[in-house]
This record gives sequence, structure tokens and C-alpha cells, in this order.
Amino acid sequence: MAIFPMRQTITVKRLSSERDVWGNPINEAEELTLKCRIDEGSTAVKSRNNGVTKSEETVASARILLDRLADVRYTDVISYTNELGETMEKRPKEINVKRHIGGKAILTEVLL
Repeated sequence: MAIFPMRQTITVKRLSSERDVWGNPINEAEELTLKCRIDEGSTAVKSRNNGVTKSEETVASARILLDRLADVRYTDVISYTNELGETMEKRPKEINVKRHIGGKAILTEVLL
């Protein structure tokens, strides 16, 4: 049982590790559907202003919390659909395992 409600789902697409002569995957991608909690956000990053050009960049991010130790790898493609109907597909940038005081994994945090 999870620490808090997990009402969203993600699809984890894992490519086959077997490759042909040209480096393409031989088998189709394996897909896993996992229950999770997704917290989305964005930040505006402003670069310095040199008088003529003013630059600003918006960086979107998502934090996905999965129950216990989830089998998610950096080579996987994670896709999810938010409440606005937008589908996002990204690779994990960071994977953290949160452990209880006894050492047992209680959450897997994936940052996209």
C-alpha cells in the first residue's frame, strides 16, 4: 500500500536490448503501465541582458512518485497524459529511491 493515493498512470516503454547489424532493436518495445503520482511544474530561467537582447527560457519538469522499488531505467521512455489532455514523452533525467529507516524501499522518484 502506498503512502499517499496514486491516481495517475504512466506507460514505460523499454526497447529491446538485442540489436541487429545496424544497431536497431530487433524486438518490439516492451510496455509497462504503473500507477503513480505526478507533480508537474515549470520555471522561467532568465539569462543576462546585454542591452540589445533579452533572453528567457521556460523549463518544464515533472516529478513522478512510484510505490516501492520500481523497475525504471534511464534508457526507458516514459509517457503520461495530464488533466488537460496533453501527452508527454520523455526519458528520465534522475531516478532516486527513497528508503525507510530500516532500509526497505518505500518510493521511487523519477524526475523528467
